[in-house]
Amino acid sequence: MSHDRQFIDTIKTHFARKSSAQLHEIVQTHNHERWSPEAVVAAGEVLRDRLSGRAQEPQVAEEEPPTPPTPPDPYSLAFLALSLFGGLSGHMHFHVHRVDYGNDSHPDLPVPFGPKMTWLALDTRHTEAVVTALGLQGARPATWGEGIAAASQSSVLVTPPLADWTLAVGTVLFPPHRAEAFVKPLLARLSQQFGEAQYFCTHKDFELHAWARARHGRLIRGYGWLGQRDLTLWDEGAHTKEECSLAFRFVDPQSPTAISPDENGVMQLASLWSIDPTSLDREFKEPVMGVQGAIARTEG
Repeated sequence: MSHDRQFIDTIKTHFARKSSAQLHEIVQTHNHERWSPEAVVAAGEVLRDRLSGRAQEPQVAEEEPPTPPTPPDPYSLAFLALSLFGGLSGHMHFHVHRVDYGNDSHPDLPVPFGPKMTWLALDTRHTEAVVTALGLQGARPATWGEGIAAASQSSVLVTPPLADWTLAVGTVLFPPHRAEAFVKPLLARLSQQFGEAQYFCTHKDFELHAWARARHGRLIRGYGWLGQRDLTLWDEGAHTKEECSLAFRFVDPQSPTAISPDENGVMQLASLWSIDPTSLDREFKEPVMGVQGAIARTEG
């Protein structure tokens, strides 16, 4: 079986914080719901690096997070009712929090992400404005490590500025039944405020991949693909030059020449439109905290 080398290297970056005992448990696990084949390979490689002296045991091992629930098929269940379009009562004030790690040689620097994740890229450097625009509840400063971990559960991490962009990351931003009905008004509203707003989501287990882009309140491009059903969920707007440069082909999936969208394609497009989330630790070196909070929900 072939594995995604870039994905394995990304996982190894996270696994460097785990103890050898934790890594042995991953290698020996039969819990395929939790650990992908790439994660098992990455854990084994980190263990071999430590045995050969190329890597060291962390001084303080990362605590094991609780097992996340298996996400339902996002197009057979509406697994979140989101209320993204209301304002906040009152005002919240956040500032960029720079972290003093003293003599720590392993500070909490930007953590890459991408697989099985959804994120917004907004053309702004104002973290507080993004938090307010999304209506995050219980918002508080968060390091990259805790913010990305929470984003994989039920929270949203608004990152500190990354070049000219700010990202809002969280699995809660996966669309409910129809990608177009969820994403289009969201990006229209956000792009009116920030000039440009982009949306990306990818979940290879379901072969769900989507992206969209809006400027000044108008959708430029929207596309969604559900590979489990060989179904184009959304195809609106002209193909962008970046999509064309990646040789995407948007044709009948039954055609022998069709190239279905995949996870790597989403990451490559994100790097051309704004920010590649899988390379954050290579591109950005400053330990600056973001903001973590919850999306408001409607009941019933």
